This record gives sequence, structure tokens and C-alpha cells, in this order.
Amino acid sequence: MRYSTTELANPGFFSENRIPAHSDHSFYAGLDELASGKSSFVFSLNGYWKFHHALNAAQVVEGFEKPEYNCHCWADIPVPAHIQMEGYGHPQYVNVQYPWDGYQDIEPGQLPVDFNPVASYVKYFYLPKTMEGKRVFISFQGAESCIALYLNGEYVGFSSDSFTPHDFELTPYLRSGENKIACRVHRWCAGSWLEDQDFMRFSGLFRDVFLYCIPETHLEDLCVKTLLDDQYKNAELVADLKLILTEACHIVIQLMDGERKIIGEECTVMENETTTSFRLSVNSPTLWSSENPKLYQLYIILKDACGNIREVVCENVGFRRFELIDRIMHLNGKRIVFKGVNRHDFCSETGRVTTPDIIRRDLIPMKRNNINAVRTSHYPNNSTLYRLCDELGLYVIDENNMETHGIWEQIIAGKKDISFALPGDRPQWRDILLDRVNSIYQRDKNHPSILIWSCGNESYGGDVI
Repeated sequence: MRYSTTELANPGFFSENRIPAHSDHSFYAGLDELASGKSSFVFSLNGYWKFHHALNAAQVVEGFEKPEYNCHCWADIPVPAHIQMEGYGHPQYVNVQYPWDGYQDIEPGQLPVDFNPVASYVKYFYLPKTMEGKRVFISFQGAESCIALYLNGEYVGFSSDSFTPHDFELTPYLRSGENKIACRVHRWCAGSWLEDQDFMRFSGLFRDVFLYCIPETHLEDLCVKTLLDDQYKNAELVADLKLILTEACHIVIQLMDGERKIIGEECTVMENETTTSFRLSVNSPTLWSSENPKLYQLYIILKDACGNIREVVCENVGFRRFELIDRIMHLNGKRIVFKGVNRHDFCSETGRVTTPDIIRRDLIPMKRNNINAVRTSHYPNNSTLYRLCDELGLYVIDENNMETHGIWEQIIAGKKDISFALPGDRPQWRDILLDRVNSIYQRDKNHPSILIWSCGNESYGGDVI
């Protein structure tokens, strides 16, 4: 299997060898690690990477991904960062146009040729000893607009969607000693036709990059639901677990309120099983809302046959029920009045490279000024935002990464027929958008703060939406 830039303009080419989207829970080797907040299963690759900038695909250094090609003399660039904030090109603001307008006259299914910058990144690393002998993965939390990944000269895979994670397994390509990660990040790909948001335009690796390994017993995906009864008094906590096992596993699940245990259960799962579910009856939980953002802690402990802890997960849980009553939005049986703001995941100094401190700096004044809701205009935000909204009590409208303003603006102006709408009635764009919807939902599904999911923003209409 080889990567070819000829596929970049094809909306059907949006992922290759990418790991299926999953919940954003953290996992640890033991309770002590959980308490420290530092997992031995994770190794950060943030920092300086070797870097080459090309104005188009033809200018990319041929064979730079190969182990024998020496990139040590290349320039350094920080990751995460936008390349435009590091001296390569410049930030661009456009609203109702596409960012390539004025460079080349193209339509959906095409991309600029002469000017479509490519950022080539290289990272040399040695695998931590704690990861040796385990399955190893890499996660790019944000890559604008797509990424083609190599390890030690071997093509690993491809993924587009600037604002949700791109995870790949590296195990088959790892070597003892020094390893070489290489990737190409194109400024525009087919998915860029769906990313015409009203914001500053950047590119590059702008969110965290890290390696992670998984133990023999691993919780791959977690889906938590809190089902309140019609009196909003008692609840059933449903936890669906997706597992990767090489041996039988004993699972202990406990719902805690700080140091106080509310309820718990245990079960044993055989190595040929990949899923299991828990249903816990919870009497009179304190309900989560903006006024009282009460969070419980759900501990999931995976043990081997000898009782040794293999993995620990702790996920915050908020009990709430969101519904329409007589066409009015209610939370826990009470009418909601949204006092909300649209928020870009943005900092004036670093662009869309946002840290927990930067995000908290935005949210605290909102709470102080009686704002109770945030819309993630117009794309999935850094995962930290949702955890802070859970904690602080801010309702979230989580927005999918789709906006095609530059297309429908031409229809409104009478320059194009309705058949020009994107995605409109074009079936070739359905799969890429379903992939984006799935990616945001799977990542964010366990956050009590998210009440509404948006299909996207300013994309006209049609059968695909």
C-alpha cells in the first residue's frame, strides 16, 4: 500500500489505516498513576520536530521519509503550532470565500495545484522501555487539513478532518534503537471544501501528538448513559465497554462520590469476548445542571486472573436528562433558558493552539457573567473544553466540522444553480461527513455538558445533511 497525492481531491479518500474513533477517556497502569495524573502508557511527542516547507506537492523532498535520508539538518518547528505562526506563510482570514479563491479557479472535486503548501514533519525518537513488547499507537489530536504518516520509511496511513483525532497503530513498523516518524500535512485536501468556516486559516500539527501503548487487557471504548426515571429521582447508570483482551479479565466497576462508594459490580470476561455492559441502579443522585454541576466518578478496574491490576480508568459522570416537553427544551424536568455564546477555540498569541489554562481563562468569566452555554463554532474543540464545561457547568452545543459557506453564497447570489450546493444532494460526499459526525460523537459522547449535537454550520441543505 502506498500513499498518492492524486487521491487528495477525492472526497471518498478520507482515511486509510486510521484506528476507529473512540471515547476520550484516559487510562493508567494503577491507582497511584491515576492519582498522579501521569500515565506510563502515554509518551508525549510535543516539542521540536524537524521541518520542511513546500509550496506544493511537487516541491516536497522526495524520499524524506526513508530512514537513510538525514533530516537532522532541517529547520526546527514546535509541535503543537500553526506553521503560519512560525514564519511559513501567513495567517489568512476569509469569511464567505474559500481560502484558495484568487489563486486558482476550481470546483469541488478539484484542488489548487501550484499553491497548496505541504508541511513535512520528522521526529526521531527511541521507544520508552515501558512500551517495549506492547502494541504501540500514535495520536495526532489535530492536523490541518490532513496527514499522511510514515514510520521508518513505511507508509502507515492517511486521515483528514482537521479537528478530531487521528490515531494509527505503529507496532508493525517499530525498530529497536532510533525510530523516524515522518508525515506530510497538506494545507488543503478534499475535506477542505467542508471547512470554509468564518475564522483565521492556518495549517499544521496544532494539537498534542503522543505515543500510547495498551496493556494485555485494555478498555478501548467507553459509553456511559444516565437514564433518569420520569420523576427525575432515581437513575440507571449504563456503561458499555469495548475491550481488547489477550487473556481473561476480571472487571470491577464502582461509582464514587469522592471517597464514598455509591454502588459497584464485578464480572469476568473471557478473552474471546470484546464487549460487556453494566447496569447500575442509583438511588436519588444529585442531578447535574449549570447551576449545580455535580460530578460523580466512575472507576473501571481491569485485573488479570491473578488479581493484578492491568488498567484503571476513571470517568466523570453527571446524571441529567435532556428532553423536549411541549416543544420546549428541559433539563431534569425544568425549562432551560440558554444564555449562551459562540466560542472559537482560539488564542490571540497561538491561534487554535489552546491549553487548559487558555480555555479556563475563557470559561471562568463566562460563569461570572451568568453565561450558561457554549457553542463550539464551528468545529470540534480541544477535548479539554468539554471536561471543563462538565466541571464548571456550561451547556454545550457540539458542532461537527462542516461549513460550505463559499458554495452556497454563490447560489444565493444567483451565480450558481441549486445543484451546485455542497454537500447538497451529492452522494459522494455522504461518507466523509458521516465519518466526521461519528468521530465527534465517539470522542465526546460521555460528557454531560453536551446537550445538543450540530451537523455543522452554514451549508445550505440537501439530502446528504
